[in-house]
Amino acid sequence: MLAPRLFLTSTHFLQRYTCKISAAVEPDVLADLEQANIKPRKHPGIIRPNHVELPKQLSDTLKRIVGDHPVRKVLRDSQMLNHYIKSRHPPPTPLEIENKKRLIVEEVNSKMSLERLATLSEEEAARWKRKRELEINKRLGQRTYAWKPIEYGAYEAIVYAVARAAQEYAVMRRVLTELQLRDAHFNPRSYFDFGSGIGTGMWAASELWRESIFEYYNVDRSREMNELSELILQQGQENKQVALRNVFYRQFLPAIDTKYDLVIISHTLFELADKQQRLEILLNLWRKCDGYMVIVEEGTRRGSELVNEARQYLLRAEDEHQGHTLAPCPHDLRCPRLNDLADRTPCNFEISYAPLRLSSDSASDRQSSVYSYAILKKGAIADATQQWPRIVRPTLVRSKHSICRLCTQTGNLQEVIFTASKHGKAAYSCARVSRWGDRLPMALGTPQVKQSKSKSEPTEQSELA
Repeated sequence: MLAPRLFLTSTHFLQRYTCKISAAVEPDVLADLEQANIKPRKHPGIIRPNHVELPKQLSDTLKRIVGDHPVRKVLRDSQMLNHYIKSRHPPPTPLEIENKKRLIVEEVNSKMSLERLATLSEEEAARWKRKRELEINKRLGQRTYAWKPIEYGAYEAIVYAVARAAQEYAVMRRVLTELQLRDAHFNPRSYFDFGSGIGTGMWAASELWRESIFEYYNVDRSREMNELSELILQQGQENKQVALRNVFYRQFLPAIDTKYDLVIISHTLFELADKQQRLEILLNLWRKCDGYMVIVEEGTRRGSELVNEARQYLLRAEDEHQGHTLAPCPHDLRCPRLNDLADRTPCNFEISYAPLRLSSDSASDRQSSVYSYAILKKGAIADATQQWPRIVRPTLVRSKHSICRLCTQTGNLQEVIFTASKHGKAAYSCARVSRWGDRLPMALGTPQVKQSKSKSEPTEQSELA
Protein backbone atom coordinates (compact mmCIF):
# COMPACT_ATOMS: atom_id res chain seq x y z
CA MET A 1 0.00 0.00 0.00
CA LEU A 2 1.30 3.41 -0.98
CA ALA A 3 1.21 5.86 1.89
CA PRO A 4 2.22 9.52 1.96
CA ARG A 5 5.38 10.38 3.84
CA LEU A 6 5.66 13.81 5.38
CA PHE A 7 8.98 15.55 5.79
CA LEU A 8 10.36 19.00 6.42
CA THR A 9 12.58 20.73 3.90
CA SER A 10 15.96 21.87 5.06
CA THR A 11 16.23 25.39 6.37
CA HIS A 12 17.91 27.86 4.02
CA PHE A 13 18.28 31.57 3.43
CA LEU A 14 16.74 33.51 0.54
CA GLN A 15 18.39 36.63 -0.81
CA ARG A 16 15.84 39.42 -1.21
CA TYR A 17 16.41 42.74 -2.87
CA THR A 18 14.11 45.67 -2.29
CA CYS A 19 14.25 48.78 -4.44
CA LYS A 20 12.59 51.99 -3.38
CA ILE A 21 12.34 54.97 -5.71
CA SER A 22 11.07 58.31 -4.54
CA ALA A 23 8.62 60.19 -6.77
CA ALA A 24 8.07 63.89 -6.19
CA VAL A 25 5.04 65.30 -7.99
CA GLU A 26 5.68 68.67 -9.62
CA PRO A 27 4.72 71.40 -7.06
CA ASP A 28 2.21 73.14 -9.35
CA VAL A 29 0.54 69.86 -10.28
CA LEU A 30 0.54 68.73 -6.65
CA ALA A 31 -1.15 71.97 -5.57
CA ASP A 32 -3.83 71.61 -8.25
CA LEU A 33 -4.49 68.02 -7.23
CA GLU A 34 -4.71 68.81 -3.52
CA GLN A 35 -7.01 71.77 -4.14
CA ALA A 36 -9.15 69.68 -6.52
CA ASN A 37 -8.50 72.09 -9.40
CA ILE A 38 -7.81 69.07 -11.58
CA LYS A 39 -8.57 65.39 -11.23
CA PRO A 40 -5.77 62.80 -11.46
CA ARG A 41 -7.12 61.46 -14.76
CA LYS A 42 -6.63 64.92 -16.27
CA HIS A 43 -3.12 65.61 -15.02
CA PRO A 44 -0.87 67.39 -17.57
CA GLY A 45 1.10 64.25 -18.45
CA ILE A 46 -1.98 62.58 -19.96
CA ILE A 47 -1.88 62.58 -23.76
CA ARG A 48 -5.04 62.30 -25.79
CA PRO A 49 -6.58 61.00 -27.94
CA ASN A 50 -6.38 57.28 -27.20
CA HIS A 51 -8.95 56.45 -29.88
CA VAL A 52 -9.22 58.24 -33.22
CA GLU A 53 -11.84 58.13 -35.93
CA LEU A 54 -11.52 59.50 -39.44
CA PRO A 55 -13.51 62.72 -39.90
CA LYS A 56 -16.80 61.80 -41.57
CA GLN A 57 -16.00 63.88 -44.62
CA LEU A 58 -12.75 61.97 -45.20
CA SER A 59 -14.42 58.61 -44.58
CA ASP A 60 -17.23 59.39 -47.04
CA THR A 61 -14.72 60.65 -49.61
CA LEU A 62 -12.62 57.48 -49.42
CA LYS A 63 -15.71 55.32 -49.88
CA ARG A 64 -16.67 57.42 -52.90
CA ILE A 65 -13.21 57.05 -54.42
CA VAL A 66 -13.31 53.26 -54.22
CA GLY A 67 -16.19 53.62 -56.65
CA ASP A 68 -16.86 50.64 -58.88
CA HIS A 69 -13.88 48.58 -57.74
CA PRO A 70 -15.04 45.20 -56.33
CA VAL A 71 -15.20 45.73 -52.57
CA ARG A 72 -14.12 42.19 -51.67
CA LYS A 73 -11.07 42.38 -53.91
CA VAL A 74 -10.08 45.78 -52.56
CA LEU A 75 -10.45 44.57 -48.97
CA ARG A 76 -8.47 41.39 -49.64
CA ASP A 77 -5.69 43.31 -51.36
CA SER A 78 -5.64 45.94 -48.61
CA GLN A 79 -5.22 43.27 -45.93
CA MET A 80 -2.32 41.72 -47.87
CA LEU A 81 -0.66 45.12 -48.33
CA ASN A 82 -1.09 46.02 -44.67
CA HIS A 83 0.44 42.72 -43.57
CA TYR A 84 3.37 43.21 -45.97
CA ILE A 85 4.06 46.73 -44.72
CA LYS A 86 3.95 45.66 -41.07
CA SER A 87 6.43 42.81 -41.70
CA ARG A 88 8.89 44.92 -43.68
CA HIS A 89 12.63 45.17 -43.12
CA PRO A 90 14.95 47.86 -44.44
CA PRO A 91 17.42 46.89 -47.18
CA PRO A 92 20.32 44.87 -45.75
CA THR A 93 23.63 46.70 -45.60
CA PRO A 94 26.74 45.34 -47.40
CA LEU A 95 28.28 44.61 -43.98
CA GLU A 96 25.22 42.58 -42.90
CA ILE A 97 25.38 40.57 -46.13
CA GLU A 98 29.12 40.04 -45.73
CA ASN A 99 28.73 38.80 -42.15
CA LYS A 100 25.95 36.41 -43.13
CA LYS A 101 28.00 35.07 -46.02
CA ARG A 102 31.00 34.52 -43.76
CA LEU A 103 28.91 32.41 -41.35
CA ILE A 104 27.38 30.46 -44.25
CA VAL A 105 30.82 29.75 -45.73
CA GLU A 106 31.88 28.33 -42.37
CA GLU A 107 28.77 26.12 -42.32
CA VAL A 108 29.38 24.88 -45.86
CA ASN A 109 33.08 24.30 -45.18
CA SER A 110 32.16 21.92 -42.37
CA LYS A 111 30.32 19.76 -44.91
CA MET A 112 32.28 20.50 -48.08
CA SER A 113 35.83 20.97 -46.88
CA LEU A 114 38.29 22.68 -49.20
CA GLU A 115 40.86 20.03 -48.32
CA ARG A 116 38.92 17.63 -50.53
CA LEU A 117 40.04 19.53 -53.64
CA ALA A 118 43.46 17.93 -53.45
CA THR A 119 41.93 14.48 -53.99
CA LEU A 120 39.88 15.46 -57.07
CA SER A 121 40.72 15.73 -60.73
CA GLU A 122 40.65 19.14 -62.39
CA GLU A 123 37.19 18.51 -63.90
CA GLU A 124 35.77 17.10 -60.65
CA ALA A 125 37.22 20.02 -58.67
CA ALA A 126 35.58 22.57 -60.99
CA ARG A 127 32.23 20.78 -60.70
CA TRP A 128 32.60 20.55 -56.90
CA LYS A 129 33.43 24.29 -56.64
CA ARG A 130 30.32 25.18 -58.66
CA LYS A 131 28.17 23.01 -56.42
CA ARG A 132 29.71 24.59 -53.32
CA GLU A 133 29.16 28.14 -54.62
CA LEU A 134 25.53 27.33 -55.50
CA GLU A 135 24.95 26.04 -51.98
CA ILE A 136 26.46 29.20 -50.44
CA ASN A 137 24.34 31.48 -52.64
CA LYS A 138 21.21 29.46 -51.96
CA ARG A 139 21.61 29.75 -48.21
CA LEU A 140 22.49 33.44 -48.49
CA GLY A 141 19.37 34.08 -50.55
CA GLN A 142 17.20 32.25 -48.00
CA ARG A 143 18.58 34.27 -45.08
CA THR A 144 18.78 37.72 -46.67
CA TYR A 145 15.72 39.95 -46.76
CA ALA A 146 14.76 40.53 -50.40
CA TRP A 147 13.98 44.25 -50.21
CA LYS A 148 12.39 46.10 -53.08
CA PRO A 149 10.47 49.38 -53.26
CA ILE A 150 6.67 49.25 -53.41
CA GLU A 151 5.36 50.65 -56.67
CA TYR A 152 1.98 52.37 -56.47
CA GLY A 153 -0.18 52.73 -59.54
CA ALA A 154 -3.71 54.12 -59.56
CA TYR A 155 -5.32 50.95 -58.17
CA GLU A 156 -2.52 50.31 -55.66
CA ALA A 157 -2.93 53.85 -54.32
CA ILE A 158 -6.62 53.17 -53.66
CA VAL A 159 -5.74 49.89 -51.93
CA TYR A 160 -3.22 51.76 -49.79
CA ALA A 161 -5.87 54.32 -48.83
CA VAL A 162 -8.29 51.59 -47.74
CA ALA A 163 -5.58 49.67 -45.87
CA ARG A 164 -3.73 52.53 -44.20
CA ALA A 165 -5.70 55.79 -44.13
CA ALA A 166 -7.50 55.29 -40.80
CA GLN A 167 -4.55 53.98 -38.82
CA GLU A 168 -1.95 56.41 -40.23
CA TYR A 169 -4.30 59.33 -39.61
CA ALA A 170 -4.82 58.11 -36.04
CA VAL A 171 -1.07 57.90 -35.43
CA MET A 172 -0.39 61.33 -36.92
CA ARG A 173 -3.28 62.89 -35.02
CA ARG A 174 -1.95 61.50 -31.75
CA VAL A 175 1.67 62.54 -32.40
CA LEU A 176 0.82 66.04 -33.64
CA THR A 177 -1.65 66.56 -30.80
CA GLU A 178 1.17 65.91 -28.35
CA LEU A 179 3.28 68.50 -30.15
CA GLN A 180 0.43 71.01 -29.89
CA LEU A 181 -0.05 70.29 -26.18
CA ARG A 182 3.65 70.52 -25.38
CA ASP A 183 4.20 73.77 -27.27
CA ALA A 184 1.02 75.85 -27.19
CA HIS A 185 2.85 78.78 -28.82
CA PHE A 186 3.75 76.75 -31.90
CA ASN A 187 1.53 77.84 -34.80
CA PRO A 188 3.22 76.63 -37.98
CA ARG A 189 2.78 78.69 -41.11
CA SER A 190 4.36 76.13 -43.45
CA TYR A 191 4.16 72.33 -43.67
CA PHE A 192 6.48 69.95 -45.57
CA ASP A 193 5.81 66.21 -45.91
CA PHE A 194 8.32 63.86 -47.53
CA GLY A 195 6.68 60.57 -48.53
CA SER A 196 3.28 62.19 -48.16
CA GLY A 197 1.31 59.30 -49.65
CA ILE A 198 -2.40 60.01 -49.64
CA GLY A 199 -1.97 62.99 -47.31
CA THR A 200 -2.77 61.60 -43.85
CA GLY A 201 -0.20 63.88 -42.20
CA MET A 202 -1.69 66.88 -43.98
CA TRP A 203 -5.19 65.94 -42.80
CA ALA A 204 -4.05 65.74 -39.17
CA ALA A 205 -2.03 68.97 -39.33
CA SER A 206 -4.89 70.87 -40.93
CA GLU A 207 -7.26 69.70 -38.18
CA LEU A 208 -4.95 71.21 -35.56
CA TRP A 209 -3.49 74.30 -37.28
CA ARG A 210 -5.81 75.10 -40.19
CA GLU A 211 -5.87 78.81 -39.36
CA SER A 212 -2.10 79.22 -39.20
CA ILE A 213 -0.74 77.00 -42.00
CA PHE A 214 -0.51 78.90 -45.28
CA GLU A 215 1.41 76.34 -47.32
CA TYR A 216 1.33 72.53 -47.58
CA TYR A 217 4.19 71.03 -49.59
CA ASN A 218 3.83 67.31 -50.31
CA VAL A 219 6.53 65.15 -51.90
CA ASP A 220 5.88 61.57 -53.04
CA ARG A 221 7.63 59.77 -55.88
CA SER A 222 4.34 58.13 -56.96
CA ARG A 223 2.43 60.45 -59.28
CA GLU A 224 -0.72 58.38 -58.70
CA MET A 225 -0.40 58.86 -54.94
CA ASN A 226 -0.19 62.62 -55.39
CA GLU A 227 -3.22 62.61 -57.69
CA LEU A 228 -5.22 60.54 -55.21
CA SER A 229 -4.21 62.81 -52.34
CA GLU A 230 -5.43 65.84 -54.27
CA LEU A 231 -8.65 64.05 -55.24
CA ILE A 232 -9.32 63.30 -51.56
CA LEU A 233 -8.97 67.00 -50.75
CA GLN A 234 -11.49 67.64 -53.53
CA GLN A 235 -13.88 65.24 -51.78
CA GLY A 236 -13.66 62.81 -54.70
CA GLN A 237 -14.89 65.36 -57.24
CA GLU A 238 -12.37 66.46 -59.86
CA ASN A 239 -11.94 70.20 -60.43
CA LYS A 240 -13.61 71.02 -57.11
CA GLN A 241 -11.92 73.76 -55.10
CA VAL A 242 -9.55 72.42 -52.41
CA ALA A 243 -10.49 73.63 -48.92
CA LEU A 244 -6.87 74.11 -47.78
CA ARG A 245 -4.66 77.00 -48.80
CA ASN A 246 -1.67 76.61 -51.11
CA VAL A 247 -1.34 72.84 -51.44
CA PHE A 248 1.56 71.74 -53.67
CA TYR A 249 2.65 68.32 -54.91
CA ARG A 250 6.03 67.21 -56.20
CA GLN A 251 7.65 63.85 -56.97
CA PHE A 252 11.15 64.86 -55.88
CA LEU A 253 12.76 66.90 -53.14
CA PRO A 254 13.13 70.54 -54.22
CA ALA A 255 16.65 71.89 -54.58
CA ILE A 256 15.74 75.27 -53.10
CA ASP A 257 16.60 75.95 -49.45
CA THR A 258 13.16 77.15 -48.34
CA LYS A 259 12.55 76.66 -44.61
CA TYR A 260 9.41 75.06 -43.19
CA ASP A 261 8.03 75.28 -39.66
CA LEU A 262 6.80 71.67 -39.56
CA VAL A 263 8.58 68.87 -41.45
CA ILE A 264 7.16 65.33 -41.57
CA ILE A 265 8.63 62.01 -42.69
CA SER A 266 6.06 59.35 -41.92
CA HIS A 267 6.10 55.65 -42.89
CA THR A 268 8.75 56.37 -45.53
CA LEU A 269 12.14 55.23 -44.19
CA PHE A 270 11.52 51.62 -45.25
CA GLU A 271 11.10 52.81 -48.85
CA LEU A 272 14.63 54.24 -49.14
CA ALA A 273 17.21 52.08 -50.91
CA ASP A 274 19.98 52.06 -48.29
CA LYS A 275 21.32 53.70 -45.16
CA GLN A 276 23.30 56.32 -47.07
CA GLN A 277 20.16 57.48 -48.88
CA ARG A 278 18.21 57.55 -45.62
CA LEU A 279 20.79 59.74 -43.91
CA GLU A 280 21.17 62.07 -46.90
CA ILE A 281 17.43 62.66 -47.10
CA LEU A 282 17.10 63.09 -43.33
CA LEU A 283 19.85 65.71 -43.33
CA ASN A 284 18.22 67.47 -46.28
CA LEU A 285 14.89 67.59 -44.43
CA TRP A 286 16.55 68.72 -41.20
CA ARG A 287 18.15 71.63 -43.04
CA LYS A 288 14.71 72.61 -44.36
CA CYS A 289 13.27 72.48 -40.84
CA ASP A 290 12.84 75.75 -38.98
CA GLY A 291 10.77 74.42 -36.10
CA TYR A 292 9.87 70.79 -35.48
CA MET A 293 10.59 67.60 -37.42
CA VAL A 294 8.38 64.55 -36.88
CA ILE A 295 9.57 61.03 -37.74
CA VAL A 296 7.06 58.15 -37.64
CA GLU A 297 7.36 54.47 -38.54
CA GLU A 298 5.75 51.13 -37.86
CA GLY A 299 6.10 50.06 -34.23
CA THR A 300 8.08 46.93 -35.10
CA ARG A 301 11.62 46.32 -33.90
CA ARG A 302 12.94 47.34 -37.34
CA GLY A 303 10.74 50.43 -37.43
CA SER A 304 11.89 51.44 -33.97
CA GLU A 305 15.52 51.00 -35.03
CA LEU A 306 15.05 53.22 -38.08
CA VAL A 307 13.40 55.99 -36.04
CA ASN A 308 16.19 55.92 -33.48
CA GLU A 309 18.87 55.78 -36.17
CA ALA A 310 17.36 58.96 -37.64
CA ARG A 311 17.00 60.60 -34.23
CA GLN A 312 20.60 59.94 -33.16
CA TYR A 313 21.97 61.02 -36.53
CA LEU A 314 20.15 64.36 -36.49
CA LEU A 315 21.00 65.06 -32.85
CA ARG A 316 24.69 64.98 -33.81
CA ALA A 317 24.23 68.04 -36.02
CA GLU A 318 26.01 71.15 -34.79
CA ASP A 319 25.87 74.94 -34.95
CA GLU A 320 22.64 76.28 -36.46
CA HIS A 321 21.36 72.73 -37.05
CA GLN A 322 21.65 71.60 -33.43
CA GLY A 323 18.45 70.16 -32.02
CA HIS A 324 16.86 68.28 -29.16
CA THR A 325 14.25 65.58 -28.58
CA LEU A 326 10.80 66.75 -27.53
CA ALA A 327 9.15 63.31 -27.56
CA PRO A 328 8.88 60.52 -26.73
CA CYS A 329 12.25 60.46 -24.97
CA PRO A 330 12.81 62.66 -21.90
CA HIS A 331 16.48 62.84 -22.94
CA ASP A 332 18.80 63.14 -25.95
CA LEU A 333 20.68 59.91 -25.17
CA ARG A 334 20.62 56.64 -27.07
CA CYS A 335 17.38 54.69 -26.72
CA PRO A 336 17.83 52.26 -23.78
CA ARG A 337 15.87 49.62 -25.71
CA LEU A 338 18.70 49.48 -28.24
CA ASN A 339 21.52 49.39 -25.70
CA ASP A 340 20.71 45.76 -24.86
CA LEU A 341 21.20 43.70 -28.02
CA ALA A 342 19.50 40.74 -26.36
CA ASP A 343 16.34 42.77 -25.79
CA ARG A 344 14.30 42.65 -28.99
CA THR A 345 11.52 44.81 -27.53
CA PRO A 346 10.86 47.84 -29.75
CA CYS A 347 10.30 51.33 -28.40
CA ASN A 348 6.72 51.76 -29.54
CA PHE A 349 3.30 53.02 -28.51
CA GLU A 350 -0.27 52.00 -29.23
CA ILE A 351 -3.22 53.86 -30.71
CA SER A 352 -6.79 52.66 -31.11
CA TYR A 353 -8.68 53.67 -34.22
CA ALA A 354 -11.91 53.07 -36.11
CA PRO A 355 -11.08 51.40 -39.47
CA LEU A 356 -12.62 52.46 -42.74
CA ARG A 357 -15.75 50.38 -43.30
CA LEU A 358 -16.59 49.61 -46.91
CA SER A 359 -19.22 47.03 -46.01
CA SER A 360 -21.16 45.98 -42.94
CA ASP A 361 -18.90 42.97 -42.33
CA SER A 362 -15.59 44.45 -43.51
CA ALA A 363 -14.06 45.35 -40.15
CA SER A 364 -14.63 45.69 -36.45
CA ASP A 365 -15.47 49.04 -34.87
CA ARG A 366 -12.13 49.27 -33.09
CA GLN A 367 -8.63 48.20 -34.02
CA SER A 368 -5.22 49.09 -32.69
CA SER A 369 -1.84 49.82 -34.20
CA VAL A 370 1.63 50.28 -32.75
CA TYR A 371 4.00 52.95 -33.96
CA SER A 372 7.42 54.41 -33.22
CA TYR A 373 8.09 58.12 -33.45
CA ALA A 374 10.34 61.03 -32.60
CA ILE A 375 9.64 64.76 -32.44
CA LEU A 376 12.80 66.84 -32.79
CA LYS A 377 13.07 70.57 -32.13
CA LYS A 378 15.49 72.77 -34.05
CA GLY A 379 17.31 74.75 -31.39
CA ALA A 380 16.62 74.80 -27.65
CA ILE A 381 13.48 73.40 -26.01
CA ALA A 382 11.64 75.74 -23.66
CA ASP A 383 9.34 73.03 -22.26
CA ALA A 384 9.94 72.81 -18.50
CA THR A 385 8.23 69.39 -18.44
CA GLN A 386 10.71 67.82 -20.88
CA GLN A 387 12.27 65.59 -18.22
CA TRP A 388 9.05 63.98 -17.02
CA PRO A 389 9.36 60.18 -17.31
CA ARG A 390 7.44 58.46 -20.10
CA ILE A 391 5.40 55.28 -19.60
CA VAL A 392 6.71 52.85 -22.22
CA ARG A 393 4.54 49.80 -21.55
CA PRO A 394 0.95 49.25 -20.34
CA THR A 395 0.43 50.24 -16.71
CA LEU A 396 -0.30 47.26 -14.46
CA VAL A 397 -3.08 48.29 -12.07
CA ARG A 398 -3.29 46.02 -9.04
CA SER A 399 -4.89 46.11 -5.62
CA LYS A 400 -3.37 49.02 -3.69
CA HIS A 401 -0.46 49.42 -6.10
CA SER A 402 0.28 50.19 -9.74
CA ILE A 403 3.36 49.24 -11.73
CA CYS A 404 4.74 51.65 -14.33
CA ARG A 405 7.60 50.88 -16.70
CA LEU A 406 9.27 54.20 -17.46
CA CYS A 407 11.92 55.79 -19.64
CA THR A 408 13.69 58.37 -17.49
CA GLN A 409 15.70 61.54 -18.07
CA THR A 410 18.92 59.61 -17.40
CA GLY A 411 18.28 57.43 -20.46
CA ASN A 412 17.37 54.34 -18.45
CA LEU A 413 14.37 52.04 -18.22
CA GLN A 414 12.95 51.94 -14.71
CA GLU A 415 10.09 49.98 -13.20
CA VAL A 416 8.36 51.74 -10.32
CA ILE A 417 5.75 50.18 -8.03
CA PHE A 418 3.57 53.06 -6.86
CA THR A 419 1.69 52.86 -3.57
CA ALA A 420 -0.07 55.57 -1.60
CA SER A 421 1.93 54.79 1.53
CA LYS A 422 5.36 55.04 -0.11
CA HIS A 423 4.81 57.75 -2.70
CA GLY A 424 1.83 59.74 -1.46
CA LYS A 425 -1.75 59.87 -2.67
CA ALA A 426 -1.07 62.32 -5.52
CA ALA A 427 1.74 60.30 -7.13
CA TYR A 428 -0.15 57.03 -6.66
CA SER A 429 -3.36 58.44 -8.18
CA CYS A 430 -1.52 59.88 -11.18
CA ALA A 431 0.28 56.60 -11.83
CA ARG A 432 -2.93 54.59 -11.51
CA VAL A 433 -4.81 56.53 -14.22
CA SER A 434 -1.87 56.98 -16.63
CA ARG A 435 -1.54 54.74 -19.62
CA TRP A 436 1.04 53.56 -22.13
CA GLY A 437 2.48 56.64 -23.83
CA ASP A 438 1.53 59.12 -21.10
CA ARG A 439 4.06 60.99 -18.98
CA LEU A 440 4.15 61.22 -15.21
CA PRO A 441 4.35 64.81 -13.86
CA MET A 442 7.00 64.01 -11.31
CA ALA A 443 10.71 63.68 -10.70
CA LEU A 444 12.05 60.24 -9.81
CA GLY A 445 14.78 59.78 -7.27
CA THR A 446 17.79 57.52 -7.55
CA PRO A 447 16.92 53.85 -6.95
CA GLN A 448 18.00 52.72 -3.48
CA VAL A 449 18.74 49.02 -3.40
CA LYS A 450 18.74 47.24 -0.09
CA GLN A 451 19.74 43.63 0.36
CA SER A 452 18.07 41.64 3.09
CA LYS A 453 17.97 38.04 4.24
CA SER A 454 14.89 36.17 5.29
CA LYS A 455 14.75 32.71 6.73
CA SER A 456 12.38 30.39 4.94
CA GLU A 457 9.85 28.46 6.97
CA PRO A 458 9.87 24.65 6.88
CA THR A 459 7.29 23.40 4.41
CA GLU A 460 5.35 20.21 4.47
CA GLN A 461 5.40 18.11 1.33
CA SER A 462 3.95 14.70 0.53
CA GLU A 463 5.67 11.97 -1.40
CA LEU A 464 4.32 8.61 -2.49
CA ALA A 465 6.43 5.64 -1.51
